[in-house]
Amino acid sequence: MIFDSIKNKDNYKKETEIYRALCYLEKIEKWDEVLPGMVIQKDSIFANPVSFFSKEEKECVYEAHRKYIDLHYIIEGVERIATADVNSLQIQTPFSDEKDIGFYEGHESGCYLLKPGEFMVCFPSDAHKVGMMNTVPGTVKKIVVKIKIEK
Repeated sequence: MIFDSIKNKDNYKKETEIYRALCYLEKIEKWDEVLPGMVIQKDSIFANPVSFFSKEEKECVYEAHRKYIDLHYIIEGVERIATADVNSLQIQTPFSDEKDIGFYEGHESGCYLLKPGEFMVCFPSDAHKVGMMNTVPGTVKKIVVKIKIEK
C-alpha cells in the first residue's frame, strides 16, 4: 500500500505504470474532465470518476482485487480509507473472478485520511475499506485508476 501526495510522483518513476497514472492524474484540474473508462494505457490502465457521499465506517466493507491495482486520487472532499492484509480478514462475499472483487470484514491495520491531491495505491494483498467519512459525511469526488497486473 502506498499513501502519498501527487507532488511526490517522481518518487515512483521506477514503478512505470503507477508513475504513468500519476502523471495523468496530476494534469486533471476538474473531476468531470475524466470520462468513465478513460484509457491511460491501452489494455492496462483505466481511470473512472467516482462521486459519493461519505458514510460512517460501520456502513462500509473491505474490498480486494486480484487482477488490478487500485489507485485512489482525491479531487474534492476528504475520504478515510482503512487497509488490512486480505488474508487477515473474514470473507463476507466470495471473490468474483468475473468482477475482480471480493468483500471482507475484520480489523484494520491502518487508516488514512485522503485530501485533495493525495492518493493511495492498493495492491492485491491490500484490502481497503473506502468511502468512510472523517468526522461528518460529505461529498467526495475522486478518480479511481485500475492498473492491470501482468501475469
